[in-house]
Order: sequence, then structure tokens, then C-alpha cells
Amino acid sequence: MWSFARAAIRAHRSSFVGSFLIVLFAAALLSANGVLMETGIRVDAPLLVTVAGSFAGTAILVVVLVDASTFSSALRQRSAEFALLRAVGATPAQVRSMVNAEVVLVFAVAAPLGAIPGLFAASLLMPVLVSGGIVPAGTALTLSPLPLVGALLLLFPTALLAARLAARRITRVSATAAVRGSGAESSQLSLARRITAASLFLAGIVIAGTPFFVPGTLGSATGATSAFLLISAAALAGPALIGGIARRAARATRSSSNAPGMLALVNTRGFSRRLTTAIIPLALFLSLGTVQTGVNGSLVDAAGMQLRDGLGSDLIITSPDGVSPEQEASVAAAPGIDAVVASSTVVAEVNVDSEDLEGLPWEQAGIRTIDGSTTGMIDVGVTAGSLDDLTGEATIAVSSDFLIGTGMTVGDTAGLRYAGSPETTATIVAVYDRGLAFGDFVIDESAVPEAVRPTAAEVLFARGSADLTSLGLQTVSVDDYVEAAVTGAASQQQLSAILLFVLLFFVAIAAANTLGMITGARRPEFALLRRVGATRSQLTSMVAIESLFVTVTALVIGTLSVLPALIGVAYGMLGSITPAIDWPVYAALAAVIVIIATTAMVVPARSRMPR
Repeated sequence: MWSFARAAIRAHRSSFVGSFLIVLFAAALLSANGVLMETGIRVDAPLLVTVAGSFAGTAILVVVLVDASTFSSALRQRSAEFALLRAVGATPAQVRSMVNAEVVLVFAVAAPLGAIPGLFAASLLMPVLVSGGIVPAGTALTLSPLPLVGALLLLFPTALLAARLAARRITRVSATAAVRGSGAESSQLSLARRITAASLFLAGIVIAGTPFFVPGTLGSATGATSAFLLISAAALAGPALIGGIARRAARATRSSSNAPGMLALVNTRGFSRRLTTAIIPLALFLSLGTVQTGVNGSLVDAAGMQLRDGLGSDLIITSPDGVSPEQEASVAAAPGIDAVVASSTVVAEVNVDSEDLEGLPWEQAGIRTIDGSTTGMIDVGVTAGSLDDLTGEATIAVSSDFLIGTGMTVGDTAGLRYAGSPETTATIVAVYDRGLAFGDFVIDESAVPEAVRPTAAEVLFARGSADLTSLGLQTVSVDDYVEAAVTGAASQQQLSAILLFVLLFFVAIAAANTLGMITGARRPEFALLRRVGATRSQLTSMVAIESLFVTVTALVIGTLSVLPALIGVAYGMLGSITPAIDWPVYAALAAVIVIIATTAMVVPARSRMPR
């Protein structure tokens, strides 16, 4: 069986090269993220664990879809070969064993070649991690075999299952039926596949509506996952959807004299399963980039909106080195200044869970400190309790987003741990809505231990008007301060943008690879069409029309899959039902899809057409 598998790989090396590359890139991507996750756990960097975990959830879904699609596409092209093997006496078990052996051979080489460099590629992100404050300077990555093992355990079963499913149609029927059915693909779906696709579709629509009932970051993040459920539903229902669209289009243009157009539609109708494996990665490319940039942009816009609505001061006073207590006193005594509130941020670990669970619920967070009465100058959107009760070291205010799922409210206690200080507890005296603007925790400055208390305030919020340049301080308006804060928040998403770009690059390579494999396997079809009189220009036009069909279908599926999610995100974060789409990014992604579909289909087709 192994000799048959090696011979098959040599005979179909162009297809297996594509599968090899996808496994290599997927293993590198997952192992690199595994290094970040393990490093965050071992060096006690909760922010790194959060970032790596968030990316891992998206990456795993994408890699599983792409991995399955690539192997399915590579093996589906060999239906005639499998049918011939059945006709000459091969049993279904022997065909399945050969497919398994081929997958094992590809993984045995590609996975280590990708996973091992991926372990070291994670170090390229260290400058971004340090500059973003995710890990302290000097942090060393933890390298171990665990990320490599994890990548293999995820990728290998996925590819094996996809390969078995691709060969399943041939191995389940008699040898004569296998030969008879190997020349065309049926767009009919099994009952189990239809039920699964419908269930994923309904689940995606329901989850997309989460922000309408759970507003804030948690509801929006949950609603955004609906895009992947809808894409998965489209992947399962793809052959029926694409075959149905092509069938109706062919029927509508039956009287047309455009031979390339009719050939393109008939090919699309007859090989809808083949095209589904190419269209879905392109739709995933569009939906992934659109939903991630839409959510990130909504978070930044919501933070700016909350900050603008929550600031009632007339002046914002800052200094490059912070505002010292002496400068704060001088500002408070300056003519024209009626009141001043100082604010800073300190880092601590917070526990708002009723059970410790061996320290797992402790989360690192930035805590906003205030010194002075916030009345009229800072409005954090209190929904329960009052900031007037925020006095002394035993009180704290917590955002409603952070408390979702904990069951805690005003009157409950939270644990606090500052660096170098013993663990303390504080009673929750207020719950507020504007956590994106002011952070998840607010305490009185006197509650911070002396050892970690800031020696200079980061910012002063002042009511009134005065010229403070003689004190060496800078004054800005609320609008300018909000604009600077929004710009800073956008720049802090640099790591997220880099990870997203890597993931999009992986999906784009997979989509181009699948289209190239599909087109490269059509040499016999092109030769037959040439023998019956088709010209090279007609065949080129046929493939160009097919690429247009692939492009339009991918854009439609990708767009429809993200619309429910982005409508929910816009409502949950901004109170609007206008989809939170970053249109320049959407246009760029759409242009890339056009380029991929055109170059990966038309160029290989021209090189394989007989002259």
C-alpha cells in the first residue's frame, strides 16, 4: 500500500505540492501561536495569554476549514483513478488505506518542516509585544515540543477525515457504478449534510443577534463568531447552492449563441463540488478580514464615543513626565480653575470570582485611579451604586462588561494584588457602562499601596480656563484629547493587525493553490474541447467567465456571512444598525479576490491548452 501511495504522489505531484505547502504553512502558524500561548502561561503574562488565545480560536477555525478544503480538492480530482482501481479489483478498504497512506506521507514531511521554523518565528513578534506593553522587556520565549505536538494533533485528523470523505463516494458504491459516476459530480447533498448546514445557518443567525440582548464587548465578540458559522454552513451547502445558481443561469441563457458562456455555466453546474472547494476559501478570506477589521474599528469608535460622552471637563492637562503633586496644587490654585481631578493608571491583578480555583480567575488589568471629586468632570456611566462611595482602600468600581457572567454586583467583594504588596479585598460600590473609555476598574488614589502609587498623575481634568504654560504643562481641549486617545487605541492594535495579516496571507495562498490545482487538472478537458473545434480564445473566454462566476459567488457568500455579525456588533458597540464595515479594507480584500481568481484560473488554463 505504501508503494502505491508513493507512486500516486509522484504521479500527482502538482496536487500534492499544493497540499504540502498548506500543511507546512498551517503547522508554522499554529506552532508559532502555541509558543506565544505557552510563554504567556509560563512567565505569568495574562495579556499575552489573552491575545494568543483569542487569535488561536480564529486560527484553528480557519486552518481546519482550509486544511479540509485543500485535501478534499486534491483527492476529488482523482475520482476517475479511484474508480479505475475499483474496476480492476481494488476493494473499498484498499482505496481508503491508500488515501490514508498518502496523507500520512505528506504530513510526515510537511508538518515538521513547517512546525519547527514556526517555533522560532514567534520571536519576530517580540518587539511588537514589548512596545504594546503585552510583555515586559527582556522576556524570553519558551520553546518546547508542546506547540509542535498540538499543531500535529489538530491538523492530521482534519486532513485524514477530509481525505476519507473525498474518497467516500467512490468507495461506497460498486465498481461499475464508480466508473460510471466518475465523470461528473452530483450537487445533491446527503440528509445529514443538509441538516448540519441548516443547523449551522440557524445557529449563526441566532448568535449574530447576541449584541441585541447582551450589549458591550462580550455580546459583540460573541456575535462576531456567527460569521464563521455561516461560512461553515455555506461550505456544507456549497455544491447545492453553486450548482443551483449555475443551473438557473444556464437555463436562462439557453438560447444564447455565446459558446464560451454556455460552456462555463455547464462546467460550473457539472462540477459544483470542485468549485465549492475554491469559492469557500475566497469567501472566508473576505469574511475574515471584514469581520476582524469591523470589530476592531467598532471597539475604537465605541471607546472614543464613550470617552467623549464621559468627559465634562473644560481642560485636559498633561505633561510628558506626568503632573507632579506640586504642579497639581499650583493648577488647583490658579485663577480661573474651579476644580481639578487627577487620574492615573496602575497595574494589578483582580479577582471577581467567588471561587479561587487555584488562582486561575486572577486577571491582570489596568486600574484607573482618581484623586478628587468627579462630579461634573468624569461620568463613567454608573448604572448601580455611586462613585461618591469610592473612598478608602476597601472600595472599588467595576465595569458592567467585566462583571458579565460573574453574578456579582454592588456589595460584593473583589480581590486585588499589586506588585510587591499583599493581597487585599475591596467592596464593589459602583457598576458602570463606559469601561472601554475608562477601563474596567476605578479606585480612589488613596487605596493604592504607597509602593506602587504613581508619583505623578498622568492627566488632570479641570473645570475652568487658565494659561498654564508657565508651569510647564500642556492643555488640550476634550475633543483633541479624545482624538489622541482614539489614535493611540488604534495604534495599540498593531499586534492584532499583524496576526490578521498572517492569517489572511495563509487563506489567500490556500485559495490560490486550490484554484491552481483545479485548473491544472483540466488538461484532458481542454484537449477534448480543442478536438471538437473549440479555439484557444474560446477556451480562454470560458475560463475567464468561470473565474468571474467564482469571484462574484465568493464576494456574495463572504459578504452575506458577515453582514449579520457586523450589524450586531454595530448595535452592541455603537447603538447603530449600520454594518460596521471598514470599506477601504473591504474594497482591498475584494480586489485581491479578483486578482487571485483571475490569475489562478486563466494563467494556468492558458499554459495547459493544446496548441
